Amino acid sequence: MRNASLLRLVWAVTAVLAWMGVWVWAADQPAAPAAAPTRMEFRHHYIDRELPGRFWGQTALADVDRDGDLDFITGQQRADIFWYEYHDAGRWTRHILGSESPSEVGGIALDVDGDGWVDFAAGGAWYRNPRTPRTASFEKHVFDNVPAVHDIVSADINRDGKPDIITMSDQNNVRWYRIPEDPKGPWERHDVGPSVHAGLSVGDIDGDGDIDILRSNVWFENAEGDGSRWIEHPTALCGGPSGWQANASRSAVCDINRDGRNDVVLADAEITGAKIVWLENLDGRGRSWKKHELPHGDTDPRGAYHSLSVADFDGDGDLDIFSCEMEWVSGARQPRWFIWENVDGKGEKFVERVILDAGLGGHEAVVADVDGDGDLDICSKLWSPRKDNANAGRNHADFLENLLATGKGRGAAVKPARVESQQQKAP
Repeated sequence: MRNASLLRLVWAVTAVLAWMGVWVWAADQPAAPAAAPTRMEFRHHYIDRELPGRFWGQTALADVDRDGDLDFITGQQRADIFWYEYHDAGRWTRHILGSESPSEVGGIALDVDGDGWVDFAAGGAWYRNPRTPRTASFEKHVFDNVPAVHDIVSADINRDGKPDIITMSDQNNVRWYRIPEDPKGPWERHDVGPSVHAGLSVGDIDGDGDIDILRSNVWFENAEGDGSRWIEHPTALCGGPSGWQANASRSAVCDINRDGRNDVVLADAEITGAKIVWLENLDGRGRSWKKHELPHGDTDPRGAYHSLSVADFDGDGDLDIFSCEMEWVSGARQPRWFIWENVDGKGEKFVERVILDAGLGGHEAVVADVDGDGDLDICSKLWSPRKDNANAGRNHADFLENLLATGKGRGAAVKPARVESQQQKAP
């Protein structure tokens, strides 16, 4: 009885500290089945509490100004693109990157023209880094007049040693582009197959050494290894039952159980009652799958999981899974941020950790070692705010600082940060 009283006191003190903004602690869920005690810890910081308007889609982390640290990029649907210069966890400077973004959601940072400066691609356009990004906007170049793009990723599809661009939306198809020597000119387009609203990622699914393309409930085999011919194979249904929400996901290709075969992770991205599953690649060729559903620490329906990153968040050498709930497509509670810890390292036992429960949601979160301390941090923003969120109903961009490297999170020893895979008429 005394132990129970002491435990209740600890929980009460923890809640007060979190409310005061001193720490953001991962916590047990009060409703059955209860989550296991946490060993992960993150601290929340605002990047921007006055993000204007709604429908912010694109996100990326990259060293925009070449000062040695990562900056945060976010773009508004068919409007402005901002980049936030990182100074420290609680201090960021907003700069304009470009305007008239042609993308709904998809955006990616990469060096398009090979000049050593990070550029930004969104929709059917790319924005060239002026090399003085603090004082000058990026120059926009259109490579395809597509009506909309929800997902955009980069990979070497044709194995020529150079990055290619892959895009998808339910208003066009899955397609890839070879970036020419002069990227200011037309780009060579190659059609892959039919699309869904969201759920594009890439990886070697059949173990033959080339890059295949995952589209939620199917994957496209790179049959010749050069992107010239594609064969469609099924994975598993996800997302909503019908309409544009059917098979709308965030997806990742990665080896969850460390058996040398790439598996698939799918998160329901556009529906209330969202779930996350990982599909075990039983034969290593992507022809036979076993579905594993991640556990929830309570029975309340979740909001849409429009973020997905698969990475080693706790430094133990295996892959964990991160997502957060949207404010726009909400669940039964205020939105929360989660990491499912891969406890046995084989994907057979995941434990849900709540890393932020502060009345703030997220959308298209991206993961990297932002502060350079050797562990993985998280940056995000909203598609559109809830009126009752903790930022007085305003839009916001957020930074979750992983405290693993400080010794305050799980363990004091930190291995090099590792991100295996993450992804990027509604959100």
